[in-house]
Parts: sequence; structure tokens; C-alpha cells
Amino acid sequence: MKRLIILGLLVFSSFGLFSQSRMTSVDISFLYNQNHEFLVDYRLAQNEKQVQVYVRFILNSGIVKISDYELTYDVRSSYIDERHVSATKRLDSTSVIATGFREFVYAFVFEKKPDQNLIVLEINNIARGKNFIFDIPISVKEDLKNQPFMIFEEKRDVPYFSKFINLDQTVRLVNVFGNEGKYEIKGVLNNKSVALPPFDNSEPNATSKIEIDTLYGAIEAEPFKFSTPGFYEINEASDPDNKLGILVTDAFYPYFDRYDNMVQPLIFITTTDEFKTIRQANDVRDAFEGFVMNRFSGSSKMSQDFVKYYYKRIRDAAHLFTTNKEGWKTDRGMVYQIYGNPLQAFRNENTELWVFASPNGNRTRFIFDLISGEGNLLEYQLIRGNKYKESWMDAVTSWRSGKIIE
Repeated sequence: MKRLIILGLLVFSSFGLFSQSRMTSVDISFLYNQNHEFLVDYRLAQNEKQVQVYVRFILNSGIVKISDYELTYDVRSSYIDERHVSATKRLDSTSVIATGFREFVYAFVFEKKPDQNLIVLEINNIARGKNFIFDIPISVKEDLKNQPFMIFEEKRDVPYFSKFINLDQTVRLVNVFGNEGKYEIKGVLNNKSVALPPFDNSEPNATSKIEIDTLYGAIEAEPFKFSTPGFYEINEASDPDNKLGILVTDAFYPYFDRYDNMVQPLIFITTTDEFKTIRQANDVRDAFEGFVMNRFSGSSKMSQDFVKYYYKRIRDAAHLFTTNKEGWKTDRGMVYQIYGNPLQAFRNENTELWVFASPNGNRTRFIFDLISGEGNLLEYQLIRGNKYKESWMDAVTSWRSGKIIE
């Protein structure tokens, strides 16, 4: 019953029936639009007494400037808690700890209280009268431990905000509360399966963990590089259960350096026989290009558009949804790959709802459950159902017929 009530709140939220001061009624779909006027991300660390937050704010449009914006935050007990106006704090230039090209990194810290579970960050474009709000969870899952250390950039005292690390990147491990430590790093090969279609309720094939035959050791703030792609768990040597997970990729990701890798994301829009034929071809490049050209009746323009937009989604999904596997392989990444940016998105402590417009004027809604993943990562698992089959087939047919969904 509790689950039904939670889902009901999110569904009703999509019709704007709740006060915008509650996070359950706030549309966060702008977070998934990589062409939005700004991009924002955060990293959070905490111990038993304090919470340290870093926010990266990137101006993503040439028509906006940092003086257009006012950033504020307040701390709440839950997603249905009302906005605490008297406790709202402003992030200004004194909160900026680093800058880059149209990039600003803010930092703030506060004493932790038992009833504080959620930070609500408000970004107000005062020049255009537009307001955006998103959530920064403090306490999410009971089985997730406090995380006092972070992956930092090599040369700046700021967190590494990317959801993956390329092999050519140098990073550091830093306990942000000043406690110097030693770290153990171990990894497994990245052989995770691709998400099944939203109408497929069958259990995905379990992948065996193939450990990478290397055990790293790192000390506080010491620069180092990974030598092998894979999914790594980093833990403090003094507390093996306190883990931090990160996917390490080749130097090209989210671009593709080989055609056999480029073929893999076609699994969503090919038949079983088509996919098998391309994967097993002696000349994978020729098979890939042949499939693309044949799908669009030899139209060079349509073929180029397909490659451009389909693989742009792959790159965007990498930055948005990468966890212990590439972003496009996750449940949210799969839906994003085929449907694009959600028209609306809403979130609470346990669930996320995406809303898309359908060609017939109706709405298609995808509901994702928040679960605990490897390495203290959070993952969203799609609640699958046969009701999605027609919508999915229509969307896939649009891709296959050259009606680019963008």
C-alpha cells in the first residue's frame, strides 16, 4: 500500500497538483537535457558530524552569463517537506572554490542533524524569470554508508565530477574532512549485460565477475592512473565496507575507436538476426555501414543523420547514467536512447517517473525504482510491463525508418 501511495504522488505530480515547494512536484527533466542553458552536477561527502557538498555549474549557452543566476539551497527532512524559507542560504562568489571555461564549482558544508535527509538546490535565472530546482539526497538507503572520501582531479582541489574515468586521466583520493588515509582499489572486468526492453520481464542473464588481476594501493592525495578498463571499488583500508565505485573506460569513451564496439548499441533497434549478422561479419565496418545504408534506401543524408543523432544519445547517456556499466546499457539509459529527453521527470526518495508525449496525444510513463548498487552507487531499475510493447515498437520503427527522434 505504501508503494502505491508513493507512485500515486508522483503520477499526480505530473499534472502539477502539488505545491512547487515540494520536491515530489518539481519537474527535473531539465537535468537530462544536455542542450539546456546550464548543466549542473554535485558530489557529496559526509561523516558522522558534517556534510560537505560540491556543486559544478556550467554555462551551456552563449546567451547566458553567471550574473544571470542566483543559487540558493535549503535542507529538508523529506521530499514532501515544505521549503524552509527562513533556512535558505545563498551560494555566491564567496562559495566558489574553482572556475574553468564557463564553469563554476561551489562548495558548502554544514553540521549534520538526524532529521536532515535532503538538500534542495534552487537555480533562479533572474534575468529571464526562470526557476529550476533539483534534489541532493543526504540519506538515501540504509545500507549505504557515509562516504567521507572522494575522487579528486589531479591538479585542482575539486572533485572529479565525471561518472567515469578514462584511462589517460590522473586522479587522487581525498578525505574531504582532513583525515589522511590509505586506500585499496580492486576491479572486475566490465562485462555487464545490456538492459532488456521495457516490456520484457524475463530475468537478465547474470554475468560472472571476472576480477582484474591487479590490486592497487593509494595514499591520501597521491596522483595515480588506472591501467585496465573495468569497474573498480575503492575502500579505505581501515574500513573495507566503506566503498566508492567508479567505471574506468578506454581513452576514447564515450566515443568509439572500433566498429565492433560501435555495433553494440544497435541491439535496441535491430532484429535478432540483423544484430547477429553484423556482429559475426568478417568485415564489421562494412556490415555496419551496409545496415545503415540499407535501412534508409541508400540515402546518404538520412544515414548520416541516423549516426549523428543515435550516437549522440550514446555520448549523452554516458555523462548522465553511467554506473557500473556504460550509461546506454542501464535502464534509464535504454529509455533515453530510444525516447530521448523526457517531457517531464519527477522524483522522490524511492522512485523516479519519466513522462513522454505519444504520437496519439496520450502520455507514456516510465517508473524506475531506486536500488543500491555496487560500490555504494545508486541505480534506477525500470518497472517493466507488457503495456510498453506498442510504444517501444513505434519508437524503434521511427528510428529504423529515418524519422529521427531528437
